[in-house]
Amino acid sequence: AGGYPADYKLLYVALCNYLNQFPNVNKIVKALQSLEFIVVQEQFMTPTAKFADILLPVNTFMERNDITIGVGSPFIGSINKVIEPRGESKSPWQIAVELAERMGITGYLDKGEEEMLADRAKRNGAPDYALLKEKGTIRFKLPEPYVAFKRQREDPANNPFPTPSGKIEIYSQQWAEMNIPGLSPTPKYIETWESRNDPLAKRYPLQLITTHFKRRALSQFDNIPWLRELQSQAVLISSEDAKARNINDGEMVRVFNDRGEMVIPAKVTERIMPGVVDVPHGAWYNPDEKGVDRGGCANILTSDEYSPGGSFAYNTALVEVEKA
Repeated sequence: AGGYPADYKLLYVALCNYLNQFPNVNKIVKALQSLEFIVVQEQFMTPTAKFADILLPVNTFMERNDITIGVGSPFIGSINKVIEPRGESKSPWQIAVELAERMGITGYLDKGEEEMLADRAKRNGAPDYALLKEKGTIRFKLPEPYVAFKRQREDPANNPFPTPSGKIEIYSQQWAEMNIPGLSPTPKYIETWESRNDPLAKRYPLQLITTHFKRRALSQFDNIPWLRELQSQAVLISSEDAKARNINDGEMVRVFNDRGEMVIPAKVTERIMPGVVDVPHGAWYNPDEKGVDRGGCANILTSDEYSPGGSFAYNTALVEVEKA
């Protein structure tokens, strides 16, 4: 009805915290409110989980067996269960199997969890799954160091790159023919929207960046009180910009633009240049009764407009800061 390919009725969320990890959070809130039914499988009561009609509790990595494989790493590891699942929590595998049974799907899986893990370990180079579980990790012996594009360099005629010329292309004729506005066929600087040269900067003169905290992994671990004591969520603002706005270190301030508003402490510092403010990414969205975020979720302020290359531009937004 809105011009999209489908009108969604139900959303099933797994391994995702929409209301922290994606830009323009208030737009996502309206989208979630428009759905008829939401299911979320989670370990914690995240901002997204609060929107669930049904919440399926997932057990932790300490309550199930698994294996871990590093991308580009010569290791494979075993994650061995330490305790039995607490309460009614189940593994993602168990949830999928039991949902399939209740939906009348027969033959969904013909292997048990351990057999599946053994197969996965074997496909990724482990000589013996029982040995992997016993040792914890296995390091593969590589015959030689890994070299990127080794085959293309040594025998380019028989190992072309996946381009029309078979070479690394500085100019892309394919991109030129796509004729996508803002997407250049050669590498060059492209002026961003909501840059300091945007007319919008007259209303929102500060460029927002969203760096990452050491105490968080994306939005993970933000709900741990002891870690919150190590680094408090605050907007970093230069002393020059703070003085112009009569803002003192530690005072509560509004950070806002047309997409959203938050109230968090100000951290006045010389470690950020004038004209730029930093709201560290990953703090959990926590709106008050007026919809003002009190958790410091940076994506309240970011735009969901795609870059010409198809990515979200999390560090491209203009804001203003004032005393709360």
